[in-house]
Amino acid sequence: MNMLEANMRVVSDSLNNTVRLAAEFGDESMKDLKLYTNLVEKLCIIDSKMGNHRKSLAESQTEQTVEGFDHSYESKLSNKKPQVREHKRYKDFVRYAKPLLNPSLEEQSTQGNNDDDDLVIEDDGSNSIDPITKRPMEVPVRNKQCNHVYEKSAIEQLLEQNPRVRCPVMGCPAKQYVQRQLLEVDIKLQKQLMRARAALL
Repeated sequence: MNMLEANMRVVSDSLNNTVRLAAEFGDESMKDLKLYTNLVEKLCIIDSKMGNHRKSLAESQTEQTVEGFDHSYESKLSNKKPQVREHKRYKDFVRYAKPLLNPSLEEQSTQGNNDDDDLVIEDDGSNSIDPITKRPMEVPVRNKQCNHVYEKSAIEQLLEQNPRVRCPVMGCPAKQYVQRQLLEVDIKLQKQLMRARAALL
């Protein structure tokens, strides 16, 4: 079960990277949000079905006989169609991908701030460097507990190795352990990083 979750995370990260590359270097045909959400929907269906099987297994463990277990397991399996668009993985992906693939929607509301945003990146290069790997960030995630930013794959790998990790930024006053559910992709910073990279080309 853990291996499935780890593989789902790898596939999700690959999709996020594909979207980022499509937004940065792709033509219009590669910036079709539906193309990517169809893949995420399939992932969410697999995830929901596995969650359903996991729940049925857990609820059937107390049965004393194989027949009893089989009957209990089958009766507890839900035949309901998964509500993909309510799935956290789907919502997170759309929240991440939509502004990257359709930036015009967001730029209207933030027009005039772009120059200031670019200056933040130029003035403070540490904004673009991951505190864990010391390499430029590709998909920055912000820790809601302390507001520090890390590379998504780096902090997730750290949490895989040890779930009791505190913020890796030197001198961070946060005492709590980093919690995966409190990490959110910082789309604004990611767009700034993309613009900064484009300016170097």
